[in-house]
Amino acid sequence: MRCDFCFRHCDISEGGWGWCNARTVRNGRLEDRAYGHLSSVAVDPVEKKPLYLFLPGTKTLSVAMEGCCLDCAFCQNHDISRSHHDFLPFISPHDAVDYAVENGIPSISFTYSEPLVWQDYAAETATLAKESGLRTIMVTNGEFSEEALTRLLPLIDAYNIDVKGDEGFYRDICRGELSPVLDGIERIIAYGSHVEVTTLLIEGIHTEAMIGMLGRTLKDRGVEAWHLTRFFPAFRMIDRRATSERFLSMMLESADRSGIRYIFPGNSRQRRLLLCPICQKETSPVNGRCSECGSLIEGLSHPGTLS
Repeated sequence: MRCDFCFRHCDISEGGWGWCNARTVRNGRLEDRAYGHLSSVAVDPVEKKPLYLFLPGTKTLSVAMEGCCLDCAFCQNHDISRSHHDFLPFISPHDAVDYAVENGIPSISFTYSEPLVWQDYAAETATLAKESGLRTIMVTNGEFSEEALTRLLPLIDAYNIDVKGDEGFYRDICRGELSPVLDGIERIIAYGSHVEVTTLLIEGIHTEAMIGMLGRTLKDRGVEAWHLTRFFPAFRMIDRRATSERFLSMMLESADRSGIRYIFPGNSRQRRLLLCPICQKETSPVNGRCSECGSLIEGLSHPGTLS
């Protein structure tokens, strides 16, 4: 049977596994082997996703299951995406939504591992969440299939999408492809959902030329918020040194030339104030609004003002 959850479109035989090691065929049906067995559950600041322009200042219920459709040598969450479901608690979509509602948490985030490979759980949870007045967030590598994106667009309000590097970076370090990610970003923005992009910078691999190219490409696709974040040693890159603040500053300067409106440093001591598009003053937004003139900055503000 063919799985259409991600760009790979794996053909899976009875008892076999997809590339993600999460999708299998049992009794002639495609299934997630770990459906509902969550490898991580947490209540996070929404800024941790990172989303700086969507429900700022609020908490989000973060859930994750095992599995990923990439194999990034630098994976920061390999312990979550590669957990063994036999030892993980079962939490139903109803349970997750009820917890968020009962605790006044305005959104649910599908995050940490790769929600595309467990999107049936994410879709069921998102449907219930929206029926309960909650907002939904997906933090993803963006390796969408067209079919998956068609299913998810009505269900997900905001995305943080990784754009990891150029085509060579995807091929050699992630075993993936850049083009499905860029096509998905463009389609999501055209649909009207909120999008912020993240690039994890690895000193000695990423270059000013690469970041400049990515910035121009993202701008052309409609991206308005880009997080450039420092790498720290992890997984198969445990021996590589952490990205320096100096290198991050250089990459931020290169990104600034792209014309993308909001560019943020991550995993860093550096901070950037936003430039209000209305009063043109630097501001630290409060509930998504300019602290100087009160104008809505970008995306969605406090849950009480959602439209």
